[in-house]
Amino acid sequence: MALKEVLENFIKITKIPHCSGNTKELREFLENYAKNLGYEVLSDKAGNLLARKNFPKICFQSHLDMVCVGDAPKIEVMEENGYLKAKNSSLGADNGIGIAIMIYLMKKYDDLEFLFTNDEEIGLIGAKNLELNIKSKYLLNLDSEDDDVILIGCAGGVDVKIKYPLKKEKINGSYGKVSVENLPGGHSGVDIDKNIPNAIVELLFKVDNLAFIKGGERRNSIPVNAMALEVFEGSEEIQIYDNEYLKFLRKLPYGVLEYNFEFKLPSKSVNFALIEEENIVLSARANTNEKLEEIKEYIKIKTLGCEVDFEDEYPAWAPEKSDLALKLQEITRNNLEVIHAGLECGILKEKFPNVSMASYGPNIKNPHSVREKVEIKSIQKIIKNIEKLLQSVTKE
Repeated sequence: MALKEVLENFIKITKIPHCSGNTKELREFLENYAKNLGYEVLSDKAGNLLARKNFPKICFQSHLDMVCVGDAPKIEVMEENGYLKAKNSSLGADNGIGIAIMIYLMKKYDDLEFLFTNDEEIGLIGAKNLELNIKSKYLLNLDSEDDDVILIGCAGGVDVKIKYPLKKEKINGSYGKVSVENLPGGHSGVDIDKNIPNAIVELLFKVDNLAFIKGGERRNSIPVNAMALEVFEGSEEIQIYDNEYLKFLRKLPYGVLEYNFEFKLPSKSVNFALIEEENIVLSARANTNEKLEEIKEYIKIKTLGCEVDFEDEYPAWAPEKSDLALKLQEITRNNLEVIHAGLECGILKEKFPNVSMASYGPNIKNPHSVREKVEIKSIQKIIKNIEKLLQSVTKE
């Protein structure tokens, strides 16, 4: 019964557009839903929502926005081999399943608190600008993607905008379009070590005599497509980029830069996310704030002579075996692990240092891509364990 209700909630959510930067309709839906159940609902200038009733002991938290790829926000949900997926688009299980679970809990229980943060996928904007204070002793983030682990730490990150001092020269030739298309794509953090080809990088090592280049879709996803205009033999006078630019692009860092063998995940990485002519965007991640500074200094060295701006930086969440994580571990027998991706817990822990936090969620495969899917039986497992956690917390 619980699973059925959560899945119905999720389908409703997929019908409400909520791409990053466009979450107004979903916020209004959740605000009305909570008020109709007698919850106090608060909001702030960043578009965050907080719903609570009575004397909450635990706060559940998810983000409102999704990465829209393919036909999204038009989402047609399908079931296949025990998974929900979408036809020709991202699914939005990241973080729509978390929201669906939260509104199920909102309806069934009292003495709870629910924090919906805005625009997580484009720089954790809502969490950074949060002006709402929770009352709970515990906070459970539902933005995890592996039901066999409990997350107790995450990477920090920063977007790097680079403008190269582009020079052009003239040669005789003719244009030809060269493209790399429809690669698998994936999350620029959790998938960076999975040998997923990067369309921009693949293209750079296949071309010479460039007259134009453009590639990538979003800052937080591994590029699926890239295209260039290359100049071949011919008689037409054409402007091309000087050869130094292609050399520069080929030497930019990308992929895993450092690996943590204790936690079995990257500790430093860079995704070559976007390019259009002389404008480049890299997304860097590191599992400590100190290592993130190391990447920034390294990129500065590799980009000498360029205009470089670091944007939308967010902190790492230092690993902590919190009381909440240990309670959940006792129920699930899961390992406590760290993830090479950004979770809002890093920011929320700075805002609420005395709140005990953990992150937990169902199996989601290939987020931020048209291959995104979520396992149905895993959703049921998460609901069951969360309800056991509630029994433990409310006894205190």
